[in-house]
Amino acid sequence: MTWEEIEELDKKAPPGAFSTFDAQVLIPEVEKLTAGEIYMEIGVDKGKSLFIARSVIKPDINMYAVDINFTDELKTYLLENPLLGEFFWMSSKTVAQVWRQRGMPKIYVLFIDGDHSYEGCKTDIDSWYPHMAENGVMLFHDCDESSPGVMQAVAEFVITQKNKIKKFELFKRTDKNTSMAKIQL
Repeated sequence: MTWEEIEELDKKAPPGAFSTFDAQVLIPEVEKLTAGEIYMEIGVDKGKSLFIARSVIKPDINMYAVDINFTDELKTYLLENPLLGEFFWMSSKTVAQVWRQRGMPKIYVLFIDGDHSYEGCKTDIDSWYPHMAENGVMLFHDCDESSPGVMQAVAEFVITQKNKIKKFELFKRTDKNTSMAKIQL
């Protein structure tokens, strides 16, 4: 997808703190998904990143999302743009437990943008990492100084799982105050 196409998509998206720079990191990972694979988003807010992913995802990809809040903006978005899977209105940790109980398949792209505290991000990592597919990708929004809890939780995960991680990348733009960490498993 070209920069111009990303900017046009951004103009159509609901409001939110997900930038065109963030979209440049997310979109290629979502576009790589093949039939039956799963995209999971933790922390949806008003639905901007979900809109971006939904706009480029293939119709045979299963798409799931989790958020503890269900705003009017998000409700409107989901009514107009139904997911190709399910939206869970509860804690990420609870959904991960339900995921295991249901025997749901492994996740190929996991985008974490939920609770930005250390404890919140670490809980998301601990809850969802066991559900990741081999060669899956984990993306973390706001992995920078604006969210030290995210930085700490991601750094600890990378250190403790270094033998299982194929690649770690940090994408950061100081002029736009935006960042994304990417872990290839």
